[in-house]
Amino acid sequence: MVTRIRFEQQIRDQSELKLDDKIEVSKKELDMGLALINQYAEPLDLSKYKDEYHSELLKLIEAKAKGKRPTIKKLKPKAAKGDDLYDQLMSSLAVKKGA
Repeated sequence: MVTRIRFEQQIRDQSELKLDDKIEVSKKELDMGLALINQYAEPLDLSKYKDEYHSELLKLIEAKAKGKRPTIKKLKPKAAKGDDLYDQLMSSLAVKKGA
């Protein structure tokens, strides 16, 4: 499961969103959402999170400008356990409870 953290400059204001007023959510989806929220909820402080990608990119650009050949770390992709989002959410809940 991939977790993405959005930085403050990436978050749009709610007034910019054009959401449908008529949204239907099944009981199963609602229960899953509430379980996830209750399990992971904590006060959010965006100042704790820094955009490290941007900093590293600037370092590479500055090194290249000085004539140095920067080394780039290669990332290996991780295989997903399954394609079913619901199963992934359920397994993450089970792991979190056991932690």
